[in-house]
Amino acid sequence: MTRNNHRIARVAIASFAALMLASCGSGNSSGSSSGSSSNSITIFDWGGPTGNGYEANNIRALYTTCSEELDVEFVVDEPLDYSKIRTAINSGNVPWSIVNVQNDFGTNPEELEPIDYDVVDASKFTGDYAQEYRVGSDVQATVITYNQETFGSNFDSTEAFFDTDTFPGKRGVPRNLFAGLLEMALLADGVAPEDLYPLDLDRAFDKLDTIKEDLVFWDTGASSQNLIASGEVSAALVWLNRADDAIEIDGAPFEVLFDKWIQTDDYWIIPKGAPNAELANEFIECITEPEKQVDWSNNIVFGPTTTEALESPDLEDNPRRPTNHLEGQIAVDDEWWSDNYIDIAERWNAWMTE
Repeated sequence: MTRNNHRIARVAIASFAALMLASCGSGNSSGSSSGSSSNSITIFDWGGPTGNGYEANNIRALYTTCSEELDVEFVVDEPLDYSKIRTAINSGNVPWSIVNVQNDFGTNPEELEPIDYDVVDASKFTGDYAQEYRVGSDVQATVITYNQETFGSNFDSTEAFFDTDTFPGKRGVPRNLFAGLLEMALLADGVAPEDLYPLDLDRAFDKLDTIKEDLVFWDTGASSQNLIASGEVSAALVWLNRADDAIEIDGAPFEVLFDKWIQTDDYWIIPKGAPNAELANEFIECITEPEKQVDWSNNIVFGPTTTEALESPDLEDNPRRPTNHLEGQIAVDDEWWSDNYIDIAERWNAWMTE
């Protein structure tokens, strides 16, 4: 599963973890050959293309540099799959020292080793990125993007996405359920960000009904980018990296709306039973150093998680970097989604077929 396809399924995977564990075998990852060496780190990463290359950027700016500084070897296993992580933990045969996960993974103590904050400097992180079982890797976003040539500067709020009378045209939205669309519907209907959760589902679906005939559904990150690049939609709710690729690579006359954007983060974790956990903490400390985060962020649209990196003038130039628009940031309540996903999915699927 590539990084972009995984985003579609990530909440569902978290919710159906028990079923997955029952159906999956206890095999190891293909990149685990170095996991047992006392002087090596095996990293489970996303893989797949994202902008200039998420994994390539990790290898260049983080893994290679820190392997040299710490005098250790590293192996990258990909593409990341939550079911593989849980199967390995359940079997007691974990091949990875560190894993790069999204914000819907990393809160269950039974699955994780605690971060050693005698090794990792918690004070360098901004906000809540230094947690007991995970530390922030990068800041990402689900955003509204719109056709500048069609709408100009008048398309300046989340409400405009749901106003097809004033701003006519098709709207691209994800076919598969994950956090973002329901939140945007409520925000456009006047719900304050601090009052979003628990989501008022009746109100959200009523708002979606107002534009249902104008919706075009995308299934993957690539298909969302194609909708934008082809001009089939006038506006779309997509992952930021795909909007950025459509603009920078495909030349789409679109821009990103940062009036309100849904925050999605990545985290570094150490899975329960990981080999070389002490070395893993040293590696996490190294790859989250602010200067490395600045170098990393300069080659991709995502933002850093350390205070010093966030304040770096080197990262101020990219107008589509989410951390340059923190005033519009909307945090997702991951625990609420995990607790309610099955019921919401049933309602979503019924709504889709009505």
